[in-house]
Amino acid sequence: MTLIGKLPANKQGKDYVIGDLHGCYSLLQRLLEAVAFDPRRDRLFSVGDLIDRGPESLLCLQLLAEPWFHAVQGNHEYMMLQFFLPYLQTGKLPQIKDVTGSGFLNYGGDWVNQYYRSFSKTMTSAFNKALAMTLDMPLIYSVGEGNNRFNVIHAELISLDYKVAKPSAWQDSDIDCWFQQQMIPPDVEDRLYWSRTLMSSEFDSDANIEIQPGLSRTFCGHTYSTRPRQVLSHVCLDTGAFVPLLADADEDQDDFSLTLFDVRQSNWVSASYRSFGLVWGEHPKYQ
Repeated sequence: MTLIGKLPANKQGKDYVIGDLHGCYSLLQRLLEAVAFDPRRDRLFSVGDLIDRGPESLLCLQLLAEPWFHAVQGNHEYMMLQFFLPYLQTGKLPQIKDVTGSGFLNYGGDWVNQYYRSFSKTMTSAFNKALAMTLDMPLIYSVGEGNNRFNVIHAELISLDYKVAKPSAWQDSDIDCWFQQQMIPPDVEDRLYWSRTLMSSEFDSDANIEIQPGLSRTFCGHTYSTRPRQVLSHVCLDTGAFVPLLADADEDQDDFSLTLFDVRQSNWVSASYRSFGLVWGEHPKYQ
């Protein structure tokens, strides 16, 4: 596994970033069609959590085979890999049971049941290929250089001691150092998967500085809301694509959707299972 992926700027086409997919493959296709995505020139980056909760998790995982698709690992991919760790080691799965205590099945992972073959105690070949690709998902992507640089993560790059640390978030220079070493400190790695400090705390307020000096625009997900928002250079694109599918979803949850962000134009478009239309929005240019 390459912990940090580094890619040059896209000089041929556009770069887009998609929020947490959670198995909502058909919504993604609507968005790519809406922006006339060109797989020969354009690239699509994902903030992770491709799977669980939505209806098309395997299709979302299979995007990893596309040369134009680049995804970081989210906590749901992490839980899946922990769940299948014995299977990856032995090639056999006596039953679909969480023997590793990952919590995977409790958080939307029961979709894997349809790909289990009890007679051979294995998963289908299509699932196996997707699972193998998941092993290679990095935790951070760094794209481009200088003013054109952006980063892609799942949760956040906030420091553990953010209340007293200056700066509060890790910087591009830290990412570059980790890239050279191909090592991410364990406390940082944990927060890349799980932390919600920035998007669900006192940081998420109008009084807060949107930009963290030294940190390029950093696209993330993990904590959903109805619209993209930015705190300390983190642009959160998780807008709850799966929420309208919940059994207890009501009209108050109609605004939740899947969001696609155009990095160059600094605007976004969202699609929802509750509507055939699309919602377009502008985002402040990154300074």
